Amino acid sequence: MTHYSHPHDILKIVAAHNGDIALVIVTDISGGTLRARGALMAVTPDADFGYISAGCVDGDIIFQARAALVDGAARELVYGEGSPFKDITLPCGGTIKLRIIPGPDRDVIKAAVADLDARQSTVLKISDLVQTYKPKLRLRIVGRGAPFAALARLAGASGFEIYGQSPDADMWQDYFTGFDHLTDPASPPPLIDDVWTAAVFLFHDHDWEPALLSQALSGDAFYIGAMGSDQTHRARLESLRAMGAKNIGRIKGPIGLLPAMRDAGLLAVSILAEIIDAAQTQELLP
Repeated sequence: MTHYSHPHDILKIVAAHNGDIALVIVTDISGGTLRARGALMAVTPDADFGYISAGCVDGDIIFQARAALVDGAARELVYGEGSPFKDITLPCGGTIKLRIIPGPDRDVIKAAVADLDARQSTVLKISDLVQTYKPKLRLRIVGRGAPFAALARLAGASGFEIYGQSPDADMWQDYFTGFDHLTDPASPPPLIDDVWTAAVFLFHDHDWEPALLSQALSGDAFYIGAMGSDQTHRARLESLRAMGAKNIGRIKGPIGLLPAMRDAGLLAVSILAEIIDAAQTQELLP
């Protein structure tokens, strides 16, 4: 099993697969289930991708999906309260309803993938099912040093797309979706932020910040944060105000859900928690 979480990943697998494949869609939930309505799995005769539970029902879902591939019939399944599968329980006490669709329409799937590739939301319509999916959250990390590296690793492992920008070319990693080598504090690269992007500035040498932060404030990022103490943040805002920057109150500082983290790894956890909290508040999570 590969533990893909985001619908974009599952839909790309279905779109690219040339053989038999079934798409599993969560159609309803109640109680303390792990996944949300609309969560996806894909199952082939010899592989499976994604997950619906913490392991308590996924084995049976895979079995049922492979049976659907054999007979070509869609299946409606219920696990938990009201389920006919009395020997398969949900320890959380919730209910999961799902549909297994063998051989889903590839053109429909490919159209959804194209929307998500373009970082646009998409409406997936398969039979009578209609589900809206949002692009992955993207984290644009601007800075250098250990905090940059720690946040990139953690956010990448958490399913974010990572776009890096740094004066240090060696900060690039192969899992980044893009990287800009910064060479002039006064000349930022083109702005890429959309409403699903969080922009985080991790500089100790704050001379790099003014033009980059001013540019970010002109964009659509749902979160903008910058590292530094209260004193540093006050000076930062004064500098931006003197430049004529607008909406400087959008910048979170000091950054992070937990104050005064003096370790790069813990700071990364604190920053990512604050970003996820902002995304949840703004209903941007998948």
